[in-house]
Amino acid sequence: METCAKVNLFLKITGKRPDGYHELENIFWPLPWLKDTVTVTLKASGGISMECETPGVPVDETNLCWKAAAAFLEATTLPLSPHIALTKRIPVAAGLGGGSSDAAATLLELNKLAEHPLKAADLHAIATKLGADVPFFLNPVPSIATGIGEELTSVPAQGTCHIFLANPQFPVPASWAYKHWHEDFIDTGATSKEMLALVAAGDWSKAFSIIRNDLEYCIFKKFQILGILREKMEELGISNVHVSGSGPTLFGLTSPEISARAKPLLEKEFDGFLKCYCEDNDILASPCSP
Repeated sequence: METCAKVNLFLKITGKRPDGYHELENIFWPLPWLKDTVTVTLKASGGISMECETPGVPVDETNLCWKAAAAFLEATTLPLSPHIALTKRIPVAAGLGGGSSDAAATLLELNKLAEHPLKAADLHAIATKLGADVPFFLNPVPSIATGIGEELTSVPAQGTCHIFLANPQFPVPASWAYKHWHEDFIDTGATSKEMLALVAAGDWSKAFSIIRNDLEYCIFKKFQILGILREKMEELGISNVHVSGSGPTLFGLTSPEISARAKPLLEKEFDGFLKCYCEDNDILASPCSP
């Protein structure tokens, strides 16, 4: 199963729960052109196993795919021995939801192989326990999420937006970003209602001008190279550059022509540090759903 990345067009932190999770208003935008591949097969015995050739990606019980498989087996009490093969293209710990996306795919693939013992609500409950972004990837269409991210409502969207991603190849743990988000926080006053109206109308230029991410201020302060990178991206014509989710990936609105010119220039200037991703992103023509 191919499973996509995402960016956050809006991320407002509205509170913190006793269990440590933060309450959010979050607008997820799927990127159907940037995908990992998750393949699940069933062995005769031996329990859960996993493989992935990407350096630094664990293939043991600390991997979210493994945790998803373990949670599925616990919920169904089925004596299965799944093997998970993961091919990574989405950068790791990048604010693009790659791990959450892979975990959701693992749940869906196992449920299919086991002939659907779990209903959609059951899968959603398991996904919520695995992580705040995982439920979205069970059906990754443009959505607004509230609660900790588990209360999802699909949203109407019009037209085409061309998104450019610049990933400095170092990780930022989401836990760090949520711990420090209130430091240097600036309330822009932007609301999810405004963003949803602009997305529904297909006014992408104005929508990107009010993108909000409450996590990005502490990230820009901690990793000052990101500010330099943002300035360079905007000099090349990529507009309204922001951090996606907990970062450190930066994204902005662009065109295919600007993307084609900017990608080699940025990767040359930040050689050995930066990898860029870009492609047309028309969610209406190319939905990313399992």
